[in-house]
Amino acid sequence: MKKFFIYTLLAIGLSACASPDTTRYYQLPDSAFRAPMSRGNEVALRVELATHLAGENLLYQTDAYHLNFAQKNLWAAPLDDALAANLANKLNTLSGSRAYVPHKLANSKTPVLKVYFDRFQGTYRGETEVSGYAQLGDGGRVPFAVNTPQQGDGYEAMVASLNMGLAEVAKLVAY
Repeated sequence: MKKFFIYTLLAIGLSACASPDTTRYYQLPDSAFRAPMSRGNEVALRVELATHLAGENLLYQTDAYHLNFAQKNLWAAPLDDALAANLANKLNTLSGSRAYVPHKLANSKTPVLKVYFDRFQGTYRGETEVSGYAQLGDGGRVPFAVNTPQQGDGYEAMVASLNMGLAEVAKLVAY
C-alpha cells in the first residue's frame, strides 16, 4: 500500500511538471501582399485548393498511403489567401510586364490566372511537395510538381521548404 501511495504521488508530481499541449499557428513567409509599383497589365491570381488542403491543418504524408492532418499545428490564415498573396509577390518580382494581384483585391474585369493545388505538404521522405497546375488566360495549362528538400525537422522547416517550392512554382507559371 505504501508503494502505491508513493507511485501515485510521483505520478501527480510529474503530471504537474508537464507543459500543456498548445496549438501553434504558422504563416507562409511573404504572405502579406505587396502591391507592385506598376499597375499596368494587371492579372488576378485565383488560388483553388483540393478538398483535403482547404482546412486549417498543416498536412504531412506519413508513408506512401497516409496523410496526417496536424491537430495542434495550423495555418494562421486561410491557405488559399496566403498562397495567392505569396505567389503574387513572387510573380511580381519575376515579371516586369504584368502586375499580379490576389483575386479578392482585383478588378472584376481583370484577366485571371487560376492556380490549382492538389499537393502542398511535407512527406516522410524528408521533402515537401507542391503540385497542381496553372490555367493561363489563353486557355493553356501549365502543370507543376516541385519537391523541395526539407532542411531540418519540424513544422517550421516544413513551411520554409514549402515556401522554396512556391518560388519554383512561380518560375514555372510566370507568363
